[in-house]
Amino acid sequence: MNQEFAESVARFRAELASAITRSRRAAAEARSHSAALRREVEDAAEAKTKPADPPPSDPDDEDFSEQTILFRP
Repeated sequence: MNQEFAESVARFRAELASAITRSRRAAAEARSHSAALRREVEDAAEAKTKPADPPPSDPDDEDFSEQTILFRP
């Protein structure tokens, strides 16, 4: 009976150690995923707050200024 108990305790400890290892790996993976997502969100927010570069002007475009539109001949 004492031998069976010792084997049960040994199995329990092995299973517990395995579960702890799996949980640590899962936690590390979650932290990594969270950090990557945080970087993605920060990059998106930064890109959104930066003013967009105006498109290059084309000298062949018509003049659509208010002055031109209101006072066309």
